[in-house]
Amino acid sequence: MTATEALHRAAQYLCTASKSFVPSEEDDSHTNLGWNAEEAVLATRPLNNEGLRLELNHAVYALDIVHPESGLSGSFPLTGAKHLDIIKWLDNEREFCGISRPYTFDLHYELGYSPVLDDHFTFPSMSGDALDAEIVRRNTADQAMKAILLERDTEALPRIWPHHFDSGALILQPTSKINSIGIGMAIPDGMIDDHYLYVSGYDSNGGLSTRGFGGLPHGKWYEEGWKGAAVSMTALSVEEALAFYRNAIEAYMHRP
Repeated sequence: MTATEALHRAAQYLCTASKSFVPSEEDDSHTNLGWNAEEAVLATRPLNNEGLRLELNHAVYALDIVHPESGLSGSFPLTGAKHLDIIKWLDNEREFCGISRPYTFDLHYELGYSPVLDDHFTFPSMSGDALDAEIVRRNTADQAMKAILLERDTEALPRIWPHHFDSGALILQPTSKINSIGIGMAIPDGMIDDHYLYVSGYDSNGGLSTRGFGGLPHGKWYEEGWKGAAVSMTALSVEEALAFYRNAIEAYMHRP
């Protein structure tokens, strides 16, 4: 099991905590997560009026309950952690923190992993190098995405969606040729067997064709199936990531 796969599974506790305690949104945005580069954690939205959050700490490979003022309230190391024990711990912690609603682990999608996250699942140990690589990728994507969103004068922020474990943001640029541009970072999948950055444009009919677009200094255009630009994150610097986003977005904005 890779570090990405283990962390992706662990992020489901943040998702289900949000489902249990955060007012629901039709687009599931109440379950998406924020990345804190300084602390190297994924964090839920506030789980109660006091701002309590559940965090996935990449640096120490643990789940943390954190209060915005008093700090760490409880921590559960993931190495050797059993799925059922984590559920019991979370329900005990929410009661200790004064949340009256029970915590329920209830996913509304399949992750597609084997072994599945069920009563028999136990989290493996992870090397510090593997976890550090996860932190670097999240930091690179987060920094480049925030910079390009600032350049495009949008108030959107990158968010991590627990289903696909991708960082993403939407740039709304309504014109006669384009409605929006999606940017983000995806984990390895059937298209690219590596973490990768992506940019894709949309109009009212869906994904825009990339035919006729010029070459990119980093990455390439895809047309069959998914339409957009993508680049592997292996050895990719923040400056190169930003250049990729910038060049691909400009191509969409100036498409014929």
